[in-house]
Amino acid sequence: MQPRVAYIVFFVLVASSVAAGIDSMLRTERRAQYDVDQALALTLRRCEPDRIDADTISVYRSLITMAEVRDTAYLSFAIAADDERRRPTLTARTGLTIGRLWSLSDQRASGLLSTVAALWLMFSLLWLRHKGTPLVPTLVASDAVRLGGLSYDDTSHRFYAGDHEVKFTPMQRRLMEQFMRAPEHRLRQQDICDELWPKKADASATLYTLIRRLKPVLEAETEVHIECNRGDSYQLTDVRASKF
Repeated sequence: MQPRVAYIVFFVLVASSVAAGIDSMLRTERRAQYDVDQALALTLRRCEPDRIDADTISVYRSLITMAEVRDTAYLSFAIAADDERRRPTLTARTGLTIGRLWSLSDQRASGLLSTVAALWLMFSLLWLRHKGTPLVPTLVASDAVRLGGLSYDDTSHRFYAGDHEVKFTPMQRRLMEQFMRAPEHRLRQQDICDELWPKKADASATLYTLIRRLKPVLEAETEVHIECNRGDSYQLTDVRASKF
């Protein structure tokens, strides 16, 4: 699993949690507004519509079925700009704040998604740390040497495949650095042996073992292949390029 996949899943879960919370608040607000509208309609049937006093307000609040809204609900007057008669319109208001709406709404789905997001983040961080993958995607230098999805940063002496570092043994790393620096990524066997085992008279068998163990690492992480040319040299090639 790559870091960006873990972070994308985390942010999707967080966004879903926020969306579920907001949706629950909006449904609660609509239910409360319907309740006060119904209470106002019943109040106007029982009381004189042109006279609003303390008794009217008392009746209005008593008809509200949501107990949590009774203490905050109120009535307001408004006059439409295009109303030539200038007659006021009575409107019912819930008086609920965002915090109050949040506390009244059902946030179980939002809380569940938040818990899953937190657990996913902890699991991802532990997993990536266990695998030795950088938690933050690494930016490879623009002048890095690239081949078959493999990038070599000569400044940090590190190899990357995409946004994660490719792990080599110390000897594999030295050989790969030689390959990436060499023209056309080609090296003579004798030059490799002289560089890696200068005191060894015949290191061809050791080099063969090193190449054999390096190949599966490259093929598992990248599109890079090691080819043997005429039995006297090795070359890194891009498998994708050879398909065309």
